[in-house]
Amino acid sequence: MLAQLDTKTVYTFMDSMVTIEEYVKRAKNLGYQTIGIMDIHSLYAAYGFLEACQKEGLRPIIGCELDWKYNNGQSEILTKLIALSTKGYQNLMKISTAKMTGQDDFDSIRQFLQDIAVIVPFKDGVDKLDLGVDYYIGIYSDTPVQSFDHPVLPLHTVRFFQENQLESLQVLRAIKDNIPLNQVNEIEHQQVLLSAERLTMSFMDRYPQAISNLAQLVKNVSYHLDKKVKLPRFNRQRPAVEELREKAQAGLVEKQLDSPLYQERLDKELAIIHQMGFDDYFLIVWDLLRFGRSQGYYMGMGRGSAVGSLVAYALNITGIDPVKHNLLFERFLNSERYSMPDIDIDIPDVHRSDFIRYVRDRYGTTHAAQIVTYSTFGAKQAIRDVFKRFGTPEYELTNITKKISFRDSLESAYQRNAAFRQIINSKIEYQKAFAIARQIEGQPRQTSIHAAGVVVSD
Repeated sequence: MLAQLDTKTVYTFMDSMVTIEEYVKRAKNLGYQTIGIMDIHSLYAAYGFLEACQKEGLRPIIGCELDWKYNNGQSEILTKLIALSTKGYQNLMKISTAKMTGQDDFDSIRQFLQDIAVIVPFKDGVDKLDLGVDYYIGIYSDTPVQSFDHPVLPLHTVRFFQENQLESLQVLRAIKDNIPLNQVNEIEHQQVLLSAERLTMSFMDRYPQAISNLAQLVKNVSYHLDKKVKLPRFNRQRPAVEELREKAQAGLVEKQLDSPLYQERLDKELAIIHQMGFDDYFLIVWDLLRFGRSQGYYMGMGRGSAVGSLVAYALNITGIDPVKHNLLFERFLNSERYSMPDIDIDIPDVHRSDFIRYVRDRYGTTHAAQIVTYSTFGAKQAIRDVFKRFGTPEYELTNITKKISFRDSLESAYQRNAAFRQIINSKIEYQKAFAIARQIEGQPRQTSIHAAGVVVSD
């Protein structure tokens, strides 16, 4: 049976109706053992897709569709890239990052093509491209039968599960391009998820070699992701365990708390911190506070269970003596229950960008990143966007959306609010638009940046 590779998920924003969980479950029921995703430019769906496939016992294939300039910018090429191993997946992330940060030249990502299969979809002249790398030609079930110098692979693009989602996809494209519904280009009806048997049969007569090529390509594909925490190094020139002990010891002396009782507690905490691998963590938090105070910013003291740590107190991360107040370190860190330490510190909003800039400069732009968030179609947003495509005037939109509370989904608003239900049922086009709004509710709409969330990693 064929593997389904070229599936666009809802993370190809407003260009697909394919949610990850439903895709994996449907694919299993349709007889697939191997399935893939191939969103445009991004790998936003990749990790969730890997986990969903693992849960259902399917082999995942991670791909990405990207367009490039090549031949000194004189030509353009569309590529569909497939990660063939863990290394390939890491390289695909680098390629996606390069594309999404403005690199458009194929030569710029050539160095990352190790363990990646390059597929160029069929078009006239595809067999004669001089890419400088081996590549497959992607053929479709309606590609004219001919011979090629490059190996061929079967492709079938999927954007929805069933025909009744086609109009919803057209509406999404209208929203994306901010155009009326009647101006949306026609969507290919065959971009539906087929059964594994039907997909195989569609290529069997015309391109049987493509089926065997794909089976050979994906048979050993697997990804093994290292999920261990990769804390950044505070100072690569010196072991963190030594530097943390030195600073904590100096803090005790400065606070005139160097009695045997305090020394014993400090030694015990430092041993547990080192055992759990969090020496760098404490130094990083200490350094952030040091930076803020050096700039004259008002910095709050650490809150929560962190006040049970004498090390945190010695470093002036917290402001309460845990020994004097009989506070337990084990509530903060416990060697029998591994979890990341969590120190809550209040930093003034107006200086947030300064801290983000400091972290980026201190640890390097390849080690620090702000967190992406996904804006989704909420109930009101879905109604507003969809009804607008059907020509609903603004005053009517306002009247409809104000009947939806912020706690409501479209289903609950319809069931609980008689006035809302009456408006929806008053016109055929409202009923149709409401059905489409329900289909897209909860789907990701676009990305934005988390206001304060930053990941720093080794």
